[in-house]
Amino acid sequence: MRTLREIARDAISDDSLKGSARAYATPYLAALTHVDYASDRYLFEDGRTQILYALSNLSSWRGESARAIKAELKAHL
Repeated sequence: MRTLREIARDAISDDSLKGSARAYATPYLAALTHVDYASDRYLFEDGRTQILYALSNLSSWRGESARAIKAELKAHL
């Protein structure tokens, strides 16, 4: 299983992440680049909370890479 840091970096750099999904999910994905596991803390919240916020804002993201990245994020929950 890849770390949250690796998954978030891939999501941020993915060209298929556009529009409101990119705008609203990026702050949460950026926070995930500072943690490795859902139990790790960044500032005032744990990685699990950041994953939930990111997934909520990534709901409109479509495509093969979107499915793969969202599945990896869910696996950390």
